[in-house]
Amino acid sequence: MAQGSDDTNPEDGKILSPEELDIAEDEHVTQIDDGRYVVSSDVRTDEKYGNAANTADPQPEPTPEPEPDPTPEFTDANVHEWLAEQMDDSNARYGFDVTAKFDGEVDQQQLVSNDIVTVFESFMLWYGRQMDGSTPVEDVLGILLSESNVPVRYPPESIKTLLRSTQLSPDDTIADLIEAVDDDGIEL
Repeated sequence: MAQGSDDTNPEDGKILSPEELDIAEDEHVTQIDDGRYVVSSDVRTDEKYGNAANTADPQPEPTPEPEPDPTPEFTDANVHEWLAEQMDDSNARYGFDVTAKFDGEVDQQQLVSNDIVTVFESFMLWYGRQMDGSTPVEDVLGILLSESNVPVRYPPESIKTLLRSTQLSPDDTIADLIEAVDDDGIEL
């Protein structure tokens, strides 16, 4: 840019005196450290860093602290609602949260998973373990299913697997099948 043009150079402004540079006494400035200041354009600062007093308005009364939420009331409905929200908030597609009583003892179990078989199997195993500590879980579950009024339909592949496990042939009879199934029962 040529000398003498109408454009002004920002560096060619007024030169400030040392008194003009001393901002420590200004009511809009608070010194927070050696050479460090808080400067407000329209609010007078007080002696504490970060606190400002508005010169146009009087200092407002401090507001009382909000009261903490009262302790929630634990009712069956509240607990069930909270559990439902927790289950809903999980990213899993399936799950359960059970509290059960077995012979006077209370036990709880929770599981979430994207695998429906895992959820069902975990629930059944947990339930079976609660029944009788001396009977194997698979026997407990078999007894529960056979004694219930719920008919169980087994997939054909399960029956085929059973027949293969007995080493019987198509020429054998149902009596042979019953004899092949020993006192330990069968696993499908």
